[in-house]
Amino acid sequence: MILLLLIILQSVGSATPAELADMAAELFINGHYAEASEIWNELLSGMPHRSRIAYNLAASRFMMDSPAAADSILSLVSGDVEEDTLASAVALTDLALAIQMDDYGGVENTVRILIENISDGVSPECERIGLEAGLNWLKNHEPSDDQQGQNDNQQDQSDDQQDQSDDQQDQNQSEERPQPPPQIDEMTPEQAQAILDLVEESRQPEDAADTGKTGRPSGPVW
Repeated sequence: MILLLLIILQSVGSATPAELADMAAELFINGHYAEASEIWNELLSGMPHRSRIAYNLAASRFMMDSPAAADSILSLVSGDVEEDTLASAVALTDLALAIQMDDYGGVENTVRILIENISDGVSPECERIGLEAGLNWLKNHEPSDDQQGQNDNQQDQSDDQQDQSDDQQDQNQSEERPQPPPQIDEMTPEQAQAILDLVEESRQPEDAADTGKTGRPSGPVW
């Protein structure tokens, strides 16, 4: 391992950035994550705006079981890394960091994110492996008292929001339904007289000539 590191350090000074990137990728594939990390770190110091280099460095640190370092490096990533790829890396790093810190809530939240990502049917295999690891961890652990209290509060808030939504829906449905006619004691004298006039008019018989009782036209039938 030391000999390999010496060879890498000697190569850094004479190789081009492209050659160093190929060397780091080869080391990573063969499981030499620390050595690959050294090269990616050197390349990133010379090209700090190359997001792909930062992403590869974060991947190396992640495989070295350093999720906190990987998480810090991923904050530098943007631009030339696909959004879905970056989202997967962030989710898996957050999951590893939460597991490392025994953060039940953090694991639970990340598992929800992974489930959502996987639901589209095109997620990478690493997300499925991460989800299985997260679910197994949750199965074998219990939330702390503080976390359980937070979960209960969140459930109460969710229930309150559902109740408010139901009340609003009932109100909307009530507004959409035809309102009953006003009661007699709620009418103004003018409204009551208008109704009486209509009732009286409807009682007047019509003759064959379509005239009213007094011989006047009775008007159209509405």
